Amino acid sequence: MFNRQVPDSSRWDIPAVTHLQRLRSAELERIRDLLPPRSRILELGGGNGHQAAVLSTWGHYVSSVDIAPPLSGHTMFFPVLLYDGKNLPYDDEAFDVVFSSNVLEHVTHLSVILKEIARVTKSDGVVVHILPSSAWRFWTSLTHYVHLAKRVGRRFFRPDAGSDRSSSEVTSSKRNWGGLLKRVFLDGPHGAYPNEFYELYAFSRSRWLHVFATHGFEVTSCFKNGLFYTGYEIFPRMSMSGRRNLSRFLGSATWIYIMRPGLKRPLS
Repeated sequence: MFNRQVPDSSRWDIPAVTHLQRLRSAELERIRDLLPPRSRILELGGGNGHQAAVLSTWGHYVSSVDIAPPLSGHTMFFPVLLYDGKNLPYDDEAFDVVFSSNVLEHVTHLSVILKEIARVTKSDGVVVHILPSSAWRFWTSLTHYVHLAKRVGRRFFRPDAGSDRSSSEVTSSKRNWGGLLKRVFLDGPHGAYPNEFYELYAFSRSRWLHVFATHGFEVTSCFKNGLFYTGYEIFPRMSMSGRRNLSRFLGSATWIYIMRPGLKRPLS
């Protein structure tokens, strides 16, 4: 049930080439020294396997799961096992570390998956979740309008940009004016929540600490990733040092939660 190999760099050490991959690699570095050496790690929401590949090159034995395959044509960096999103296909206490990055906010059956995480993590193991912050939600909502303006600008200066849409797509968009107007004025929810306004609370540190404590986890450490970014690639070429400087004033995009499983007392 494990990907027992520690992949050699010639196969899996693929450089981060996209905006998102650079950000995720930088976030992983924040937890590198917190992971026990040569751990058995389970990654939830592996996507194209990019983060699993990075963890493997650090000497860990990694298994990665997701509920859906990556989009067609996307590069696969590491094998990712498909599962039903509820039942992790591993034995009890199978892993030293369970890790997720920007995943739990999308889970509708949170109690089920948190129970499964506790089950497959060793009693002395570590659980790490990286989750978007309220600051990320706020700035993503604002930069939605910048992103929208850029799209309108591209359409204005390149009127042929949308000419390759099928007639059915055009007809469908004409019939859905209400949805279109809503999409223009509101960014919409990122995760499994009613709207972007509720997510200002749902993504807060206090809310997640309560969720984890309620499900029997003891949060031993909680810290910011120290990077500023939004859900839109407004400044994709900004350096990591620039993002660190901005985060001091505008807030960090994610919180990193380190915890132990299976403790039943509430977090004080």
